[in-house]
Amino acid sequence: MMPKYKEIKENIVPGALKEGDTIGIIAPASAPDMKQLSLSVNKLSKYGYKFILGQNIRKLVQRNSLAAPPIDRAKELNDAFRDDNIKMILCARGGYGSIHILPYLDYDMIREHPKIFMGYSDITALHFAINKLSGLVTFHGPMPASDPDEYSSASFKNFLNILSGNSTDLSVFVNVFVKYIFKGKVEGTSLGTNLSVGSSLIGTPYFPDPEGKILFSEDAGITSGDLDRYFSVMKLTGMLKKFSGFVFGEFRQITEVEEPMPPLEDIVQQYIQELEKTSIYGLPFGHGEDQMLIPLNSKISISSEYPYVELRQNVVE
Repeated sequence: MMPKYKEIKENIVPGALKEGDTIGIIAPASAPDMKQLSLSVNKLSKYGYKFILGQNIRKLVQRNSLAAPPIDRAKELNDAFRDDNIKMILCARGGYGSIHILPYLDYDMIREHPKIFMGYSDITALHFAINKLSGLVTFHGPMPASDPDEYSSASFKNFLNILSGNSTDLSVFVNVFVKYIFKGKVEGTSLGTNLSVGSSLIGTPYFPDPEGKILFSEDAGITSGDLDRYFSVMKLTGMLKKFSGFVFGEFRQITEVEEPMPPLEDIVQQYIQELEKTSIYGLPFGHGEDQMLIPLNSKISISSEYPYVELRQNVVE
């Protein structure tokens, strides 16, 4: 089904996760490591949740390290949203390939069956599209086949507290001092998080209007030249100045390059100081050891002073 490319301005929130609920695990991008996935599923079971594995995970119909052909991966995601027994959808892992399935998703159906949807990295393409065309609040958070240690950690209860509606406190994930590029405080609507994946959607119907958005960014395996190109494109299209603020997580820079490259933070400073928009740097999200929960398409405020990030709405009901 081809989507209608009209941006939904009013967001909707999914139902809160309850003990005993069923969690659907899907593979919309690369094929997951089944051993890693099993570790996380076992932990979820101990928390009292049931689970359903998507058909492409169970069938193992891999194509070029992708979980399945695009139409099959889209069907798995659509089916998970359509199944009212499933209360939360976890993406098993990222990798690559999420962008392939965007034209085949039923965004109207997703809006009619709102539920918790979580992942990061390549899953950013799905966050952008679902946020824009369904209006659903989705979540940047750990994936069971990529982050089994997160599911086994004591801090995972912090994720469950927010997803179950028992808390809206994001500060529990930020136990480090955060730097600021430009001082201030601002409210907006969260958008993110993988910068290279998000940038690949510029000029397509799936990139949300940046007006009033706070851009959360992280990336791995990039050079400062790559980062400069991403920001240059956003600047040349006129969208960079529309963002209300910026939050930067962990960036893993490629250091073995032929030409000397400046630190990534220098590139960030160059653009942000020109914009003079509230911007903070160093929150624990990205491809590192720590992974905070970030509700996307939600009303949020950021500040150069603690608590740095605060929710301005309930993200489940």
